[in-house]
Amino acid sequence: MRRRLTAVWAAAALALGACATIPTTGEVNEGTGEVEGAEPVVPFAEGPQMDASVNSIVSGFIQATAAGFASDFSVAREYLTVPARAEWDPLAEVTVFDSGALTPDYDEGAGRVVYSVPVAAWIDDAGRMTEAESGTQTQLEFQVARGVANQWRIAGLEDGSLVAEATFNQVFLPVTLVFASADGSTAVPEQRWLPQANVATWAARELVAGPSPWLANAVTTGFPAGAALAVDSVVVTDGVAKVQLSSQSAGTPAQRALAEQQLRLTLTALPGIREVDVTVGGVPLVTEQEDTLSREPVPASVAALFIDGRLGLWDGDEIRVVPDDAGALPADADALATSYAGTRTAFRVGGDRIVVSDALAGGADSLIARDEEGEPAGEMAVTTLVEGAALVPPSFDRYGWVWTAEAAEPEAVTAVSDDGMPTLLDARWLAGRTVQQVVPSRDGARLLVVSGAGAQTVVEVVEVVRSESGEPLSIGEPLQIGANVGAVTDAIWVDDLSVALLGSSAGEETAPLWVISVGGRTTQDAAVADAVAISARHGDRSITLVSEDGTVRERAGTGWSTIASGVDDLAYAG
Repeated sequence: MRRRLTAVWAAAALALGACATIPTTGEVNEGTGEVEGAEPVVPFAEGPQMDASVNSIVSGFIQATAAGFASDFSVAREYLTVPARAEWDPLAEVTVFDSGALTPDYDEGAGRVVYSVPVAAWIDDAGRMTEAESGTQTQLEFQVARGVANQWRIAGLEDGSLVAEATFNQVFLPVTLVFASADGSTAVPEQRWLPQANVATWAARELVAGPSPWLANAVTTGFPAGAALAVDSVVVTDGVAKVQLSSQSAGTPAQRALAEQQLRLTLTALPGIREVDVTVGGVPLVTEQEDTLSREPVPASVAALFIDGRLGLWDGDEIRVVPDDAGALPADADALATSYAGTRTAFRVGGDRIVVSDALAGGADSLIARDEEGEPAGEMAVTTLVEGAALVPPSFDRYGWVWTAEAAEPEAVTAVSDDGMPTLLDARWLAGRTVQQVVPSRDGARLLVVSGAGAQTVVEVVEVVRSESGEPLSIGEPLQIGANVGAVTDAIWVDDLSVALLGSSAGEETAPLWVISVGGRTTQDAAVADAVAISARHGDRSITLVSEDGTVRERAGTGWSTIASGVDDLAYAG
């Protein structure tokens, strides 16, 4: 492991050392207009000064460690005794602390310096981020001793590094590793945080190593067991990244085609990379590029809605509803969801029944304008999918399955196929919780679960293991995401890596709106105070709010603009 890391840092240092100069003579030539990605900002690192105090040694080491992410940590190691230099692994874990001064506590008698650190996040050795709750503190301890020439040096420390949040954002980059859904049709992303220096090497190595355990059973990869980089450095020249794989990396023709796509989609998303050249033993991994992976489906621009006790559609300009002979919504209908095909809707009735309707299957042409409506002829026909005590709102996945769960201490999550066959998926880890939302991701490989444990809101993502035909077989162990999230009213996926949670205003002028990056950070925005439901097409800028009084609003700059009124519920696909 350490030999591998040393090779990576040596390659990074070599890349940083190659600097170009601006020519001052010669002809003026027309360029291509394409700009390569900028080099990361490298924090300044200074070695220990003669006769430096204990506090200066430890604080200097912390500063030099931050610079080490853009080099080989050689300056940081100067602050350590010779034995400590050999033992310290700076990449075992990165602790990101809230920016600001750190105050050390020096116990001279014990030769110990202790820092109390306000933690923002942790990054493990594979680049996986865990976000910290507000107020989280950790203790870092350094043992100091007199070394060569009677100078203070750090003699004992834990593996890992400490980096200020502002510096972390300069030297690390969020990288999306691309895997494939079980049926091999759809790209499934996993976010990692990797050092910007030689980031292509980091990304390629982590991609070849495979997905994280929490996602591994829900996705496929083109890299067989034993696959690795033959040379632990991906060289980028004129926008082309050259990836050399070991001989064990060449699987079946289908695996090779998938592996090439994964590398191409992952690396060309990085700054300065336009093409990827992948070889095994000097031979191209594939003779011809294939594009079999598609991005997750984006909901259509038409939304289903409840209005005036009827089911309808809204295309952003006009609202049309089912004709009178289709009937009215059942009493106590709420929690509307619509399929990606746009032909089927699901909703909850009375809190204890999930039903589906095909009344919108004919599209807008089968509907009437609001000013043409009369008295509905009785109650609309629906098919009951699930009955229970108290069910959470339904959601569709891209395969047409409808998802729900019992709200109170469920032992399973329920998925129902489009022909009405239910499947119970073991979720005993939810014991003792109150479930509020279960929402499948658009690629179908993950499930967002929002629950309550006492007064605490818990936001988690779990893998969905499926057959190649898309049938859910099981769900995995949860990955907790998000931090500092309060009570939640509604939750959705806004794209392949982000979820949005609508909070309660609790008498305030605005309601909180949290956007959480799976594998990344949580940001908080403000929704209107009486918002009760959210939906979205793609990205947090597409979020639509439905208020208690029936007003529908969409993003407008930093605020919200009214686009419809009188609507009881509105849902894009999902």
